Amino acid sequence: MAPEWRFLDGSLNLTMLQKLWNDDGGALIAMEYLFIATILVIGIIVGLSGVRDAVVVELTELGNAILALSQGYSFSGLTGCCAFTDGSQAIDTPSLLVTPTCTPPFVPSVIDVIPCQ
Repeated sequence: MAPEWRFLDGSLNLTMLQKLWNDDGGALIAMEYLFIATILVIGIIVGLSGVRDAVVVELTELGNAILALSQGYSFSGLTGCCAFTDGSQAIDTPSLLVTPTCTPPFVPSVIDVIPCQ
């Protein structure tokens, strides 16, 4: 049942209004939760962008380490008993991953199809 706001004679119940005016149990806590949640979300976004940059650097270093492995080989030919075989050699020059380049946005081509009229 809803509380009565007026007495039977029609005058206002000031004690009830005073209790409602002084009651802030919840409004302050909700604002604090909102403030903390906002700070946490901003911190998570900044932290994840830092993690992204670190992962890109580590994967680039891993790619460079894999590319630095030499797959080159060589062996000399064999000679003996009036026969010989030639040797062989393959040279693998190590390379590095290129750093990504930022390309400016371009105007996309128009793909709209105009129906026959």
